[in-house]
Amino acid sequence: MARSLSFSRRSVSVLTGTTAVAAMALTGCAGNSGGADAAATTAASVKVPAGALVKDGQITYCSDISAPPLTYYDVAQKPVGAEIELGDALAAELGVRANWANTNFNGIIPALQAKQCDAIISQLYIKPEREKVVDFVPYMYASNTLVVAGKNAKDVKGAEDLCGKKAAGQTGTTVIQYLTDQSGKCTAAGKPKIDIRQFTKDSDALQQLRIGLVDAYGTTLETAAYVLKQQPDTFSLVGEPFNRIKVGAATRKDDTALHDALTKALAAVSKSGAYDTILKKWNLSGDDIAN
Repeated sequence: MARSLSFSRRSVSVLTGTTAVAAMALTGCAGNSGGADAAATTAASVKVPAGALVKDGQITYCSDISAPPLTYYDVAQKPVGAEIELGDALAAELGVRANWANTNFNGIIPALQAKQCDAIISQLYIKPEREKVVDFVPYMYASNTLVVAGKNAKDVKGAEDLCGKKAAGQTGTTVIQYLTDQSGKCTAAGKPKIDIRQFTKDSDALQQLRIGLVDAYGTTLETAAYVLKQQPDTFSLVGEPFNRIKVGAATRKDDTALHDALTKALAAVSKSGAYDTILKKWNLSGDDIAN
């Protein structure tokens, strides 16, 4: 799926108006997931102005719930992960219920613009191109890395070793752009290009590596760390992490009231210690926005 603009994982092209709605239909924006409840509470520290949310008493987050340890479904099909817990904590500070709308990543900004949700929490990288169409509340860092099957770690030590090999990643991400740039370096040096395989789900790209159909898989360092934790003897990280960048919750440009409320809510979550607790629980302290 081609992109007019390249962003990051999380990264999408910019679409507006009727084009956005059409793109949502094409990408299969999912309905509400029935995610975790952050029930309205009188202990809320931040007041959300009337009319700031699509549905009063509820903040709906668009999220591609397919990238553990940030967002994924547990065995009971309940959304869980570090970003899920952070979004729920923000909702609690706002005194509203958190609702999670599982949305294909390549249609996630169009979904926000079409008011299918109030905000995006889905490891959206903060890039100048994206800041032209949405506002951000930065809440952590992220970076990318390459994963190979453990048995191939000696043959592929970094992106420079992928010339003539197959590599997988999620459509629209900076991993794909990184591999594309590297492939250009391969051909410029008279070597075979990288056979880049793109998938709409990050988990599908990993599956390609798992069953041996590609030689490497590019993803976020967070997802890679989770994969290695689950299967330590199966995969290896190669090369240096790349594309370290801030991640933020996205809101519509015309929704300054919610943007400001989320900014205050994040400050409250950080002050209470809940932010640190969430990152430590999911082994993501290295991505602390304060570092």
